[in-house]
Parts: sequence; C-alpha cells; structure tokens
Amino acid sequence: MYQAKDLMNQGTPSISFDQSVIEAIEFLKTHPTGFVAVKASDDRYQGVLTEGNLVRIFLRSQSQADRQALIFYRDCFEPMQLIHQDEEFAEVVKKIMTAVGHRVFVIDNQGVIVGHITAKDILPTFVFKPSESQREKSSSSSVVNKMPGAQLDNMKSELYLYESFFEKSPFMMHSVNPKGVIQMANEILHNLLGYEYGELIGKTIFDLYPKENHQKAQAGIQTILNKGYHKVIQAQMIRKDGKVVEVEMASRALTDQEGKSVGTITVSRPMNMDLLLALGQES
Repeated sequence: MYQAKDLMNQGTPSISFDQSVIEAIEFLKTHPTGFVAVKASDDRYQGVLTEGNLVRIFLRSQSQADRQALIFYRDCFEPMQLIHQDEEFAEVVKKIMTAVGHRVFVIDNQGVIVGHITAKDILPTFVFKPSESQREKSSSSSVVNKMPGAQLDNMKSELYLYESFFEKSPFMMHSVNPKGVIQMANEILHNLLGYEYGELIGKTIFDLYPKENHQKAQAGIQTILNKGYHKVIQAQMIRKDGKVVEVEMASRALTDQEGKSVGTITVSRPMNMDLLLALGQES
C-alpha cells in the first residue's frame, strides 16, 4: 500500500520567521509551490505563508516601516497539518481533504518535516492504470501488492462514512492541536456559531470560548492530552456575532500510530436543541 513517504515531495520550501517581507516575495518568485513553511528553527514552525496572504502582508507592511520581519504578521500564516511518513493512503486523503490549503507536511519518527503532499500529488493515483508488465508481475507473484486502484475500492466506504459522520454529523465536532489551534471543524459547528464553512480552521480555542473560560480551556487541553479524555461538561461557546451559546461537550485525545497524543476531538451539542432543529429547517 502507498504510504505518505511514497507520495510526498522530498524536502519542504521553508523560510525563517525573521526574514523580511521583500525576501519572502523574492523566495516565492523562484519556487513553484505557491507556499512556504515559516520556521523559527529546524524543529519549530510558525505556519504556512501563501502567495495570497503575502500580498496582504506586503500591503500592511507599507505603513509599518519598523515591522518588516515576517513574524510580525504571523496572524496571516495558515496552520500546518502534519502527517507521519508511515500513514497509509486513505489517511493521507482524509487529512488533505480537511487541511487548510489542502496540503500536509510529512514528518519522520523524530518529528522532523521531511516533505509535503498537496491535493495535486494524490490526483494521479485516482486514475492509475498498471502497465502490462506490472499486471503480469502481480498475477505471477504469490503476494500481490495493492495498487492505488485497489486501495481506492477499499477506502470508498471508509471515506464516505468519514464524511457523513464528521462533516454531516447532527452534533458539533471540532479538533485542536496541543497549542489550541483548530485543525478541523464540521459544518454544523460553523453554522451554529455563524461562520462560513472553513472559516474556523486556523482560529484558536480563544475564538470559541468566552474570555473568562480561556484558562479552563487551556487546562482542559492538557487534561485530555495527559489522561486521554475529558468528562462531559457544560460550557459556553461564542458565536461570531458575540452571542453566547450554552453547550454540553465531551472530549478525547487524538493519537498517532505510536499512541502519542497529537490533538483533541470534541463533540458538543447546544443545551437548547431547538437551535439544531432550526438549522435543519434552514437547510
């Protein structure tokens, strides 16, 4: 089966967070990716800078002559979606489907970024056709390696269930990384909180919860990462328009293939279920 390391582009374009806006423009002029990873050090990244966001940064920097380093504009960076090099094809597709910018960065066993995969990189696998020699080799071999076509057959129902369960769930669902940055959020959470679909990705728990609960929210993430779960609690979420929604929620840790906690998944529902019913009528 294909793994992330088989699909990835070796190496990842990167730039230091203390380089200037002009240097970033020069960098992207000579690199075909249209994005660059912004790093503080080889093992600590700030996010992803895209061509579109670099235009925003340049315009803002024109009125701030003393703030020319990229780090001053980190609010314009997109979050990085990581995936382990040994993750299989179906998981790569899932993460690319939900990642901001539809790209993932591949890490090795030491957590070092060794490559990246974009949606463009997986598209050819959907129409892969083995050559005659490959078919003969497969039929004569006692162990037949699954090629992407076979993998697609195996993952169709899995991806359908994933989309139906997460994206179309009647309950609100979101996932954050250990720093509290929202990596995934389903459609109904966006709708209930008054956001356009995808708008919550890259925001933080501070955008979800009232200011007086920010400390509790941060502590809650650590509890989930350490214990693996958080008991059902009643809390509040903040809509985009500032209104408060009373909710009930439960969380657990998301783990990688080595059992290490890499984030959280939270399922929640409004205490007033009429809010969900109203969304159903609107759609």
